[in-house]
Amino acid sequence: MLIAFEGLPGAGKTTQSRLLADHLTREQVPVNYLPDNLTRTEDSLGSTLLDLFASEDPFSRHGNIVTDTMLATAIRTNTVATHIAPALTAGQTVIEDRGIHTIQSYSLATLLQKHPGRPADGIGWLRSVSAMSGPPADVAVWLRLPADEAIARAARREGQPYTAEQHAFLRHVHEAYGHLAADDSGLVTVDVLGLAPDQVHRAVVDAIAERVPIPAPAEHSSSMQ
Repeated sequence: MLIAFEGLPGAGKTTQSRLLADHLTREQVPVNYLPDNLTRTEDSLGSTLLDLFASEDPFSRHGNIVTDTMLATAIRTNTVATHIAPALTAGQTVIEDRGIHTIQSYSLATLLQKHPGRPADGIGWLRSVSAMSGPPADVAVWLRLPADEAIARAARREGQPYTAEQHAFLRHVHEAYGHLAADDSGLVTVDVLGLAPDQVHRAVVDAIAERVPIPAPAEHSSSMQ
């Protein structure tokens, strides 16, 4: 089983990925947690791809939507080959911190920002391209947090403010996730504003359990009896 966490910087993807991994491990489910950009230190090809993808601005890569999308797709293809596919074959549940919907949301955001048109047209193209990166998650969870709140959290975490241009782009990413969620039943929305991490975790488990088999947290199970 492959589970992906999606959302803006600051939405809590890493925290929720680790909470879910810990929960499944306690339930004796074999888990393989893949942090964002795992391939950077794993092999030479992954490192090379990430170096090509990198730029001074983490949200404005090369200014070319095709280049950015294809590089992001190549990075995930490498991650699938080196980590996801072997883990799934071994019977592990894989938790992916950012998956196919990250490729789609960031590229769609660029299209919305620079190439006005119908979001559906962009989504169709992005699905065709991102399909080359390997299997989509059995369930992807979008941790939905208002863009300005997510940006503020990320800026506090990183110790530096985001630029006005980055604010504007991430608002487009938030909008893009909304379009993707409306179009793709495999992307499940969990609203996290005002919730503590343990509350988000319970909401995530509930949302996932509606799609794939997953044990509920012990305290949650007892409260339902």
